[in-house]
Amino acid sequence: MNIRDSELVAGLLIKKGYELAAIEKEADIVLVNTCSVRQHAEDRVWSEIGKLKKRKKLTGKPIIGLIGCMAQAWQQAVFDKAPMVDLVVGPNNISAIPGLLDDLEAGFGRAIAVGKEQRDAFVYNTEYISDKSHCNVNIMEGCNNFCSYCIVPFVRGRERSRDAEEIIKEINSLVKKGVKEITLLGQNVNSYKSQDTSHKTQGKDKSVSFVELLDMVNAINGLEKFDFVTSHPKDANIALFEKMAELNKCRKFLHLPVQSGSDRILKKMNRGYTVAHYKKLAKAAKEIIPGLRLGTDVMVGFPSESEKDFADTYQLMQEIKFEAAYLFKYSPRLYTKAAELKDDVSEEIKKARHKILLDYQRQSHKKKE
Repeated sequence: MNIRDSELVAGLLIKKGYELAAIEKEADIVLVNTCSVRQHAEDRVWSEIGKLKKRKKLTGKPIIGLIGCMAQAWQQAVFDKAPMVDLVVGPNNISAIPGLLDDLEAGFGRAIAVGKEQRDAFVYNTEYISDKSHCNVNIMEGCNNFCSYCIVPFVRGRERSRDAEEIIKEINSLVKKGVKEITLLGQNVNSYKSQDTSHKTQGKDKSVSFVELLDMVNAINGLEKFDFVTSHPKDANIALFEKMAELNKCRKFLHLPVQSGSDRILKKMNRGYTVAHYKKLAKAAKEIIPGLRLGTDVMVGFPSESEKDFADTYQLMQEIKFEAAYLFKYSPRLYTKAAELKDDVSEEIKKARHKILLDYQRQSHKKKE
């Protein structure tokens, strides 16, 4: 999502007459597009801003902007922690960036734009892409799930599905530019539901589900392949698996984050499903979709995670045999319910558990090769 957001911001600025610098040292403006999902990501951002500070002290340049999820989470506090930052813009406010930069260059002082509930639709039509063969396409923004560890609903807002007709129009435009493959993006694509103004039933706009959207994407002339992320296990279903098997352009890859193999931890995470339900889903997906590659996310060290909870997670990974697994150590996130819990699994134990799963996944991948 951040890759696509960076393209959208670049496109907005290019339309205003700005040019992308070949290297960072030549840039008059540096915008740091941020993620708040893990503490490690935030730590890297502060480190990058620290490096920019040194150059700014010597030359007065660049203008430094912190944009994206960290901007929404920290808001005015960004200026307190990093006084050298000139611009703070949340993910739903990115359309304001060109105007705010104009104000900065005119000498109006530091600027902040956060808290907008929904993006302006025109930001998706800036026509700039960084990869001529593959492009990401947002089909929805935000999330309604409120997993207890996740900051996303607080920084990207509630779910908003884009109009199906607008999505197809964007993809057609990308294909005309030579793009052959796309990835449909959403925090939970399975809950996508939008009005399609091009089709009416009894005078009303027809509702378009995610599975129906996949049909529409598959029918686009010139598009060769597409996939999507991310599917939530509580919403993924047989109809989705059957559609993936049916569509010739749909890649047979399903990202289905499990997070934990312990029912107790899943409940504390507010994930909305059990281990048994997840295993049933994974089994059905592999049976229905020929050659399916199944990917997942797993978090270790969630508050109160015991040796047994971790052993259950390890056993689940051994049983399902994921083709891809993104492994994370828990870190408390601002605003979340889990942040109210005691972070009682030591960093040493988190690292050890992370290494066990990482080593297993690497060995499993080598065997498949």
